[in-house]
Amino acid sequence: MAEQNIAFNIEGMISEDSAQLIKNYLSILNGVIEVIVDINTRRVVVEYDEERLSAGIIREKIEDAGFKVK
Repeated sequence: MAEQNIAFNIEGMISEDSAQLIKNYLSILNGVIEVIVDINTRRVVVEYDEERLSAGIIREKIEDAGFKVK
């Protein structure tokens, strides 16, 4: 396993509900180890196995949830 961490700044994540939605969307991806969402900084940190998942797919999943990644 090749663990990586990546952080995204999320536009539109303004409530605990939106933070939980993002966490739920990402947690189901094969290869995600941990998702940390900080509503105050509007930042999401994802620990993942880069042998099974790419940063681009994580970004796309956030956008699929209706948020803009900055």
